[in-house]
Amino acid sequence: MVLGTIIIVAILITVILSIISSQSRITQHQVSRIQAYYAAQAGMNYALEMLRTGLWTFNPPFNSCQDPFGQVINDSDFPNSIGSFDGSNDRQFRVIFCPENSTCAGNPCNPPTGIDFCVDIAVEYIS
Repeated sequence: MVLGTIIIVAILITVILSIISSQSRITQHQVSRIQAYYAAQAGMNYALEMLRTGLWTFNPPFNSCQDPFGQVINDSDFPNSIGSFDGSNDRQFRVIFCPENSTCAGNPCNPPTGIDFCVDIAVEYIS
């Protein structure tokens, strides 16, 4: 009877620890995803500011992306869950300029009236 009780308690402890471990991994994944989302938002604000101040310009060849890999920006202030596009240990986001009515980085470019390009931001996150 005592041995049976010990086995049941051991099984319950194993199940509880497995659930806790699983929830921890899911939570870490969600945190990484949220950090990448806000890093992309910061990248979009950075790109818009660079365009507004004239430090970046958009002069692509007809009907193609200016640079299929985009402008890669390193930022050491990004959290460690943000990865790199070039295999380095840098934390990066990528800014891609796309001409009107084209598809760049898998996204169609349909800018508002008066604008002839789109800006696409990409961030890799490490879960």
